[in-house]
Amino acid sequence: MDASEPIIRISNAYKFFGRLAALDGVSLEVHPGEKVVIIGPSGSGKSTLLRSINRLERLDQGEILVEGLDVNDDKRNNINLIRRELGMVFQNFNLFPHKTVLENLTMAPIRLRGLNRAEAEVQGLKLLHKVGISEKAHVYPHALSGGQQQRVAIARALAMAPRIMLFDEPTSALDPEMIGEVLEVMTVLAREGMTMVCVTHEMGFAREAADRIIFMDKGRILEEGPPQKLFDQPQHPRLQRFLKQIL
Repeated sequence: MDASEPIIRISNAYKFFGRLAALDGVSLEVHPGEKVVIIGPSGSGKSTLLRSINRLERLDQGEILVEGLDVNDDKRNNINLIRRELGMVFQNFNLFPHKTVLENLTMAPIRLRGLNRAEAEVQGLKLLHKVGISEKAHVYPHALSGGQQQRVAIARALAMAPRIMLFDEPTSALDPEMIGEVLEVMTVLAREGMTMVCVTHEMGFAREAADRIIFMDKGRILEEGPPQKLFDQPQHPRLQRFLKQIL
């Protein structure tokens, strides 16, 4: 894929829940290696937009292309193949409680990427080292703190060697003292050049790690730009009010 071409292209996206337009004509492009952070009040459509990228929500109108493939076109494209390139980390950790940490990391690469168990375990241990919890490889999720479980969830997503990482408010379920350890892992990924789209309320992370901030409200993108411009010189009155409330 041409590096100058968007790796994600969203065109005129609409998603309705009853009469509510969770997405109201959203268009957005993300380029390879770009770090895009989506901010906005609760109910603004941020998570719906993120979930639509790997078709956890199906659009009612519009188009989403990932590496040139339409995620909503079942006739021509296999969504499971597209999802292999999309790692996603949710608010809740969704680890398998009856599997050890290492087993959680090796299941998908063995089944979907064709790695043998030894290869998958070597990769899994490297990823656990990367997220700072290699000593937890053989324990079960219930023995981990929330921050540790979320770091395992990030490592599990990385185990599929995705080209894009999607983060849906990954620190919202954590106690305050655990948030920093997860944001640190995400910041390292950003510095390494991973393409990232992240929904978060952590404005410090957004300012430090993002190439571009997207501000949404009522299903629409109201303003976007580099962090310094959006935080220091917000133009839209709704963004100005939002920032006054949270900063």
